[in-house]
Amino acid sequence: MKAIKLSSTDNVATLLGSVEKHELVEIISANNEVIAQVNALQKITFGNKIALGDIPLGEHILKCGHSIGKSIVEIPLGQLVHVQNVRSERLDIPDAIIEEIIKQMGIEQ
Repeated sequence: MKAIKLSSTDNVATLLGSVEKHELVEIISANNEVIAQVNALQKITFGNKIALGDIPLGEHILKCGHSIGKSIVEIPLGQLVHVQNVRSERLDIPDAIIEEIIKQMGIEQ
C-alpha cells in the first residue's frame, strides 16, 4: 500500500488505501516517487495519517506543510495519527466525541 507525503516538511503521510497491522507502507512524494517505507504499527484505514518518524509530545503535526494539531503523547514511527494522539488547534472536540470516534474506528490504544 502507498501513502503520500504532500510536503517535504510533513511528519505524516496520508494512506491511499487501508493497511493492516505490520503491513509495509510505501511513502511517495507529491511527484509519485517512493521516498521511504514504513511498517504500520496498527490497522490504518484509507485517508488517515501515518507517522513518518517518532513525533515527540507537544510537536506540531504537519500535513501539506501546515500544522493540523499537536501531539498529546509521543507518537512512534508507523502509528496512526488521529484523535487518540493529536488535538486540533482549531477545533475543540469534546472527549465523549473523541472516545466515540476511537470506538467506531476500532483504534488500538
